Amino acid sequence: RQFYPESPMHLVSDGGFVDFGSVCSLPEYRCTFEFAEPANMRWNPHPWFARMYRAAMLLNTTFMIYLEPDVLITRRHRVDPPHDAGGIYDNFNPTMPQMTVQYVEFFGRQ
Repeated sequence: RQFYPESPMHLVSDGGFVDFGSVCSLPEYRCTFEFAEPANMRWNPHPWFARMYRAAMLLNTTFMIYLEPDVLITRRHRVDPPHDAGGIYDNFNPTMPQMTVQYVEFFGRQ
């Protein structure tokens, strides 16, 4: 809240045991919270995409920043991101070889 006091926040716990619902209802935090089933998203990315979709619909913002628990925000961003870094339309990182895409898609359909 220090750097983005006006921005909506959505917390997801996917394996933890702490219910942050009561904290999120406090006026100084103003966030939403949900528990999610733990999933091995390296083999099946669908749960991750479903969570991101739910969060995007709930937050209704121009863009989202996805943070893991070990990430620390030290200031507001200074430039609006021109790229989708690490997201669905990631055009910053090298592309995955077509053979790998076909391999993953094959097993994803099973």
